[in-house]
Amino acid sequence: MTDPGPTGPPVVRPRRWRVPSGFLLGVALGTAVGVVATVGWYAATGEQPLERGQLVILSGKDTSPGSQRDELVKLWNELHPESPARIRPAPVTTDQQHSEMAAVAQAQATDPGQDPENDVDIYNLDVTFTAEFAAAGYLRPIDESRLGAGHLDAFVPPALDGCRYQGSLWALPFNTDAGLLFYRSDLLGAAGPGAAHPRFDWDAVIDRGRVLAGPGRGGQPAMAGYVGQFGPYEGLTVNGMELIWSAGVDRLVDETQNRVVFQRERWERRLRDVAAARPAGLLVGDAFAVPGDEGRSLRDFREGRALFMRNWPLNYRSLTAPDAAPAAPVPFEVTLLPGPSALGGQNLAVAKHTRQPRAAQALIEFLTRKEAQRKLFALGGFAPTRADVYADPQLREQFPYLPLLADAVGQARIRPRVPHYFQFSRVFREGVRRALEGDGSLPENFEAQLNQALQGG
Repeated sequence: MTDPGPTGPPVVRPRRWRVPSGFLLGVALGTAVGVVATVGWYAATGEQPLERGQLVILSGKDTSPGSQRDELVKLWNELHPESPARIRPAPVTTDQQHSEMAAVAQAQATDPGQDPENDVDIYNLDVTFTAEFAAAGYLRPIDESRLGAGHLDAFVPPALDGCRYQGSLWALPFNTDAGLLFYRSDLLGAAGPGAAHPRFDWDAVIDRGRVLAGPGRGGQPAMAGYVGQFGPYEGLTVNGMELIWSAGVDRLVDETQNRVVFQRERWERRLRDVAAARPAGLLVGDAFAVPGDEGRSLRDFREGRALFMRNWPLNYRSLTAPDAAPAAPVPFEVTLLPGPSALGGQNLAVAKHTRQPRAAQALIEFLTRKEAQRKLFALGGFAPTRADVYADPQLREQFPYLPLLADAVGQARIRPRVPHYFQFSRVFREGVRRALEGDGSLPENFEAQLNQALQGG
């Protein structure tokens, strides 16, 4: 086997994991102690008391094991019986969430005196929605003077930067995310214990795909060289941006001028490489045509139909959990992507027309404290937003991919923070789709199309 390229972070050797009962108890007790400290801080400051009444959080459905977000809200309710909260579920997919949240926010802005039962006090926004909602006047800025000492300093910089727009802080990061590269260690070689982790650039990914992927032999399934999320939804936007960034492109949009920074030759460089590898089925396999099915790439990899997979870190748990199916998934390891990952995650923001702004912000701070973030990661698999959670020695021992995830999040790029990101994303991914299905060339008028989308057209 040829040299995989430069080395990187320490090796992550996947293993079947089972969280010990003592560890669970420690997480639960730590969360309870920490959040009680939050209550004590508010009492000690002599600040105005929190407004009474129910708080409503509009959020995508919690699909984590044990619904850990819901569990944190229950704990808040035990500590704040006069300002309880409930989660109002929004659709699962990012595109559908955007439609519902934008409709709710617009309705509240148009008729702020509507039935309080239908009001939303907190939005759990996809990281790409924050700038749009802030620009539209749907949010209250975070009152930094009311935050606990050092609260902002603890966040991983990219995660907190994703909450800023036009110089103001509009939200706090609830969970973050960054893509990882999963690879077949039985075919590409496993790093020894304590060894540096191999890194694969795009040349190496394509080269290994040409050698090892192809029609199945001896009853084995056909194998694609690489699977990602390439269907016509936000996943294609993310994968397309990561391809372009991997060619040395620093930024896609000048956020100050709200105009695209288009460099055709550099944008097309990696797209041409990937497009050239497609015809033989060596690169993206069948997953290219699947609209919005993030689980397809995971199934392809789990069932031995892919050499490499780009996916979110939560899928490390899916592949190594005791109840993972099949019982013996293919041998794999994880490393960083060939280039920067797009930053994922959700941000908690206070609705502009809430009747309980102090209580809403207090709940957001509660949900983003170290103890809450530790629980969300350890029990739910959500990537933490705080550096002190990534540094936790107990978590690092229990979840050996945590240091790698910290590196990925720390190097992640924020998608453009612009008011009309949703329109920009649709135009961007359509151009990328055409390029990958062709020879890698983007549309002739692509720059003009993107600039028009940035203006809301």
